[in-house]
Amino acid sequence: MCEKLDLLADIEGMEVMEMLEHATFDSVSPGICMTPGCTYTTEVEPDQGHGWCEECNKGTVMSALMLAGII
Repeated sequence: MCEKLDLLADIEGMEVMEMLEHATFDSVSPGICMTPGCTYTTEVEPDQGHGWCEECNKGTVMSALMLAGII
C-alpha cells in the first residue's frame, strides 16, 4: 500500500506528509485505484475505501487518508 501512497503523492505533486496534511483539513481527499498496475486518481471523500475507478469499472479507489491508516 505504501507504494500506492507514494505514487498518489507524486501525481499530486507533493510529499506524502504534505498531501496527508492537506487532505486532513479539506472536505475531499486525493484517491487512487488499488488495482495493481492501475494509476487512476480522483478526488474522493476522506473516508472513501471503495470509490469507483473509471478505468477498471470497479469500486477500488481508496482515499489517501484511508490508505495511510489515518481514518
